[in-house]
Amino acid sequence: MTQDAPVPVVLFARVSSEAQDFGRQLRDLQRHAERAGYQVVTTIAEKLSGSRRSRAKRPDLDELLALARSGQVRMVLVTELSRLGRRAREVRQVVEELADLKVSVFALNIQLGSLLPDGKPNPIARLVMTVLMEVDEMETERLGHRIKSGQEKAFAEGKQKGRPTGTVQDSKKLLAKYPKVVKYLESALTVREIAGLAGCSTNTVGKVKAALSS
Repeated sequence: MTQDAPVPVVLFARVSSEAQDFGRQLRDLQRHAERAGYQVVTTIAEKLSGSRRSRAKRPDLDELLALARSGQVRMVLVTELSRLGRRAREVRQVVEELADLKVSVFALNIQLGSLLPDGKPNPIARLVMTVLMEVDEMETERLGHRIKSGQEKAFAEGKQKGRPTGTVQDSKKLLAKYPKVVKYLESALTVREIAGLAGCSTNTVGKVKAALSS
């Protein structure tokens, strides 16, 4: 009886700014791969901001898809689906393209893969992933409305007068870049706990908090 060959996988991590690092994501992915007995073909670490220009050019994603097309990998490990893109539509497109190539996406936070061992779509994973992506999309839209409402209120109260040029715009970019920090700030978590969950520094959490109250 021959032992099955280990599943060849790619570890895929993403952060949205130069100030962030991939350390925690990569450690969690490597640990899972070792426990599952997977063969790590390569590790891809992407730094992607929220700008349209950066989303249009993603050489790291191109590398991932090229590996999938070549048949060198059968699975992509991510800590969560949002690591594949900044928008739900973008994430869905990547997952579906990989599925067409018989490559499963396994998200550690939900412990589910997009494909079953036989290569067929995993209906439970598809349902859970769809819901999570829709929730993320709603969260992004809610954040946008909140930023706009805060700006309108600031202008109405005359708070903008005397501020340095670009302050509101900078705050808007900061909040858009860290939607998870915004979400966690609404809970009873400490700054250190939020930083750990969102994968950023406590200083960043403080800046986001200040931007929300400005």
